[in-house]
Amino acid sequence: MKQAYWNLDLIRLSAESTAVHLDKEFILIDNLDTPGIESRTETFFTNHPVKVSFVVAILCLAGQIRFRYNLQEVEICVNDVFVVQKGTIGEFLGMSQDARIVVMAFDPEYFRTASQVEAVMSIQRLLHRSPCFHLTDEKMEETLTIYRLMKAKILEKDNPFRKGALLGYAQALAYNGYYQQFVLLSSEDKRPKEKTSRKQELYDRFIKEVQKSYTRERSISYYADVLCVTPKYLSQVIHHVSGRFASEWITDFVILEAKALLKSRKYTVQQIADMLHFANQSFFGVYFKKYVGCSPTAYKEM
Repeated sequence: MKQAYWNLDLIRLSAESTAVHLDKEFILIDNLDTPGIESRTETFFTNHPVKVSFVVAILCLAGQIRFRYNLQEVEICVNDVFVVQKGTIGEFLGMSQDARIVVMAFDPEYFRTASQVEAVMSIQRLLHRSPCFHLTDEKMEETLTIYRLMKAKILEKDNPFRKGALLGYAQALAYNGYYQQFVLLSSEDKRPKEKTSRKQELYDRFIKEVQKSYTRERSISYYADVLCVTPKYLSQVIHHVSGRFASEWITDFVILEAKALLKSRKYTVQQIADMLHFANQSFFGVYFKKYVGCSPTAYKEM
């Protein structure tokens, strides 16, 4: 299994005091019995950008939880579900004292079977479109019932069929939660609506290309070529739609990645410079200090 940049790989996450897990690859954490108690994980990761190499589903049962998700701030409240996809850059910004949450973390390959490929792809498309969604009281209660069954099953240490049972429960959760979202989005698709402007379409395509290539490409010219427009026009359109220039979006993705890698403490500054395709460590240091205000080494030790 690949290491997670969070310094919160699945092995470390499984060591969280309230966690139960199956082979440290499917992990459940909640504070249902101890609301308001701050965990070690929460303390360490607040305001530290991270990149996850597994899937995290977060259910909010009370209070509020705040995140920064691919540069956008998100707040989830009662009966909201937030699914963080593998490869996402995010930042935990904190939660209210009365927050009650359930967290499920797992490698996306762990429960994938050949017979479920079509269903998995359908759910992934929905997640890309809407990673945060709301459940009715009835659906959330049903989801909690399944969650408790999963937790009890994991604790059956002598049961050799735990994984099979968890597979069934996990599929039930996915289909149960996203059936409601699928119906909602399908009904929205059938409503008359204004055609998306060409500028908005260009902005959406630009963000997708940056998310794919920011570790290798930082020039506006590269993205303009990919999108078949001039660099000047691209920057003007991105500024018109988002209020920020194209170069600022690219820089933010690069800096977030750099911060996540530095905070992981798994790589030297030289290794990170290489991973982000800078000419050398010196160029990376100058770039990082320009936008963060300190050197990579200083940030790493904060």
